[in-house]
Amino acid sequence: MIQMAVQNRAAVSDEEYARRLDTCWNCPSLQYESTCRHCGCLVAVRAKLSDSICPYPGQSRW
Repeated sequence: MIQMAVQNRAAVSDEEYARRLDTCWNCPSLQYESTCRHCGCLVAVRAKLSDSICPYPGQSRW
């Protein structure tokens, strides 16, 4: 699924991806161990896309 999402789109490095995912896994807004409560996205996909931001209200956590 991640490969399909990043097709023809810029992706972050593996290190940045791991950092973003770590932030998501420790976020109080993570639901079902996969989904962001604020936007409904799968965090594993959103975190890989370089043009994505964290949708946490008031400030991005990445």
